[in-house]
Amino acid sequence: MVAASLRRLGQRTDSSILAAKQFGGRTSMSVGEPQSIPRAKILEAGRRERTQLAGARHRGGHAPHIDTLNRLVSVRIVRIADLILRIGTLAFKERFGVKPTDLRILIMLGAYQPISVNEVSRRTHIDKAWISRSLTPLLRRKLIIRTPHPADSRASLLSLTNKGEALLREIAPVADDYQRQLLQGQRVRDVERVLDLLAARAEEMFQVAVQQRNRSARRR
Repeated sequence: MVAASLRRLGQRTDSSILAAKQFGGRTSMSVGEPQSIPRAKILEAGRRERTQLAGARHRGGHAPHIDTLNRLVSVRIVRIADLILRIGTLAFKERFGVKPTDLRILIMLGAYQPISVNEVSRRTHIDKAWISRSLTPLLRRKLIIRTPHPADSRASLLSLTNKGEALLREIAPVADDYQRQLLQGQRVRDVERVLDLLAARAEEMFQVAVQQRNRSARRR
C-alpha cells in the first residue's frame, strides 16, 4: 500500500513535494511540515506570471515566437518539475537523508522488486550510470540489497531491506502532505486525469519519433 501510494507520487509529479517557497518571493516552508498556501495567493502567482509575459511583449522584450515557446506545456512542466526537485532536495535530503533521485529509485524497488538496474532506468527514465552512482549510498546505508540475477550472471537484482521499507513508510505521509499542498484547490482526480492523458500521449509521440529515426537510419 505504501509503495503503491509513493509510486503514484513519483510517477505523476516526480515526488510531488512542491511547497510554498516560490509564492510571495520568500521561503515560507518548514521542512517536513507543509504549510497551507491561500488559494488567492496561488491565483495571484499565476496572474503575476501572465502579467510579466504581457509586459515583456508590450516593451518588445519578447518576440511572438519566443512567447509561444515560453508558454509551451512541455516548457512549463519542466519548470514545475525543477521547482519540485529543489523543494525535494531541501525537504527530503535534510529530514531523511535521501535526494529526489534516491527516492525515485526506492519507490521503484518498493513497487517492482526484485528489479534490475536496467529496469529501474527504463521505468524512471534516469540514466543507468546515474542510477549506479546513486546506489552506492543506498547500499552503504543498508536501505537496499543486491542479489545475483538468476538468469544473467553479469547482472544483479535490487530489493529494499526492512530498513528501506521502514524509510518509505515514514516518507509516505510527508510526501502526501506536500502533494495535497501542490494540488490545493484542485480535484485530485481531475489533475490525475490530465497527467495520465499527457503521459500516454507523450509516450505515443516518443514511440513514433523512435520509429521514424530507425527508418531514417535504415535508409542511409
